[in-house]
Amino acid sequence: MTQSATTVERKLDGWIESGEFRDWCGRCRRPRVTCFCALIEPFESLPRFVILSQPRETKHRLGTGRMAHLGLSNSLWYEGIDFTRHPLVNRVIADAGNAPMLLYPGTDAINISRLNVVSRRDLIAGPRTPVVFVLDGTWKSVRKMLRLSANLRSLPRICFQPPTPSAYGFRREPRPECYSTIEAIHQVIELFDDSISNGVAERRHDGLLKAFHFMVATQLAYSPV
Repeated sequence: MTQSATTVERKLDGWIESGEFRDWCGRCRRPRVTCFCALIEPFESLPRFVILSQPRETKHRLGTGRMAHLGLSNSLWYEGIDFTRHPLVNRVIADAGNAPMLLYPGTDAINISRLNVVSRRDLIAGPRTPVVFVLDGTWKSVRKMLRLSANLRSLPRICFQPPTPSAYGFRREPRPECYSTIEAIHQVIELFDDSISNGVAERRHDGLLKAFHFMVATQLAYSPV
């Protein structure tokens, strides 16, 4: 779905003001010249992800929450701040077939980078599907989301040790190793899906980073650092 370049004329105090809108993609919400949709190859991930985006983040042209959702065919993506009474979020949490957990660092979070495959599997009781909730926004905004969302605060938390610095260099982060949403999701898949680490499964999740790196390279081309 695209919007063609359109010339707009507006009369102001006897003057005609003209402007032209660029072609844009309705799927990734990026200008056509920076559209990354051709690089997206959707797949079903393990674990499954529920991406909760802060409203301002959904409008950010360099946000990666929607990008991750487009690449994960079994993911859910909701916008909001307080999810305490969000019916769809609560339905996922209450589903007995799910093992919900929140990706969020802290002293009470289990660092899955330090666990072996068996220990990571033991985080899931029985044949349940691991479902990871991811807060998408600035660190300040996600702290507020967590403070207001009582249902998310009750979830067990996981975190990981970033193996490399983030490639998201042009957005301000508290520390170099702080990952963007899509980088964090990629790393959780890397750690949780033992078929990937054992070389049994295809590394389909690397496709998430193709779109991300394209966006980063495009942005740096327009505004080099």
